[in-house]
Amino acid sequence: MASTTCGRCGTHSHMTVIGPGNWVPDVNGMGTGWNESSFRCDNCGRLNVGGLRRPQRPTTAGDVGNNVNFWSQNDPSDWAPRYVQGQDFPDVPDVVGIPASEAHKCRSIDALMSSILMARAVIESVAKENGITTGSLYNKIEAMFTAGLINQFAKDTANTVRVFGNDMAHGDFTVPVDAEDADGVLTFMDLILHDVYQSKAKLQRLKDAADARTAARNS
Repeated sequence: MASTTCGRCGTHSHMTVIGPGNWVPDVNGMGTGWNESSFRCDNCGRLNVGGLRRPQRPTTAGDVGNNVNFWSQNDPSDWAPRYVQGQDFPDVPDVVGIPASEAHKCRSIDALMSSILMARAVIESVAKENGITTGSLYNKIEAMFTAGLINQFAKDTANTVRVFGNDMAHGDFTVPVDAEDADGVLTFMDLILHDVYQSKAKLQRLKDAADARTAARNS
């Protein structure tokens, strides 16, 4: 039974095949191709397209009943559209949070290099948002540390993100990156945002609540 993350609603859901299949032959003339069908998401009801590469055209492709039977025995290896998943960053200024979310969106569609480049740009945006606007990214990170905006761990984290994105930021794409690299870079980017913005905002809310309790007792 086919299931996947719906490209419309983002829920991992069972997909119900709709109608006959569609055969798309490869241009090489060898008889290989893609067997594709429309599937309805059981959660939101919208359509996705699932496909499976085959060595030859299935006899089930044009028949509704046989097509349902085919997909009951085979799972699609390819789905469209892909769900683009961002991430919310409460307490982070939009000038930083929006590109940080876009870095996660890039990762969700396996645009690995783009996600790393965006993460590197987010680190620079953090510095600029805090008034550190001159010098290289390395110097900006040092300035954030000197100003007390980040601790030693966050400084090391920021430099790790910087180093990963440096070559690509300067047009050098000779060294490939993989999903583990991108996931690690995004994790560290998120840690920077938590350290600079989110943890401080949470602490301030806790202090405000404590002050309110004290004021209530004294009133």
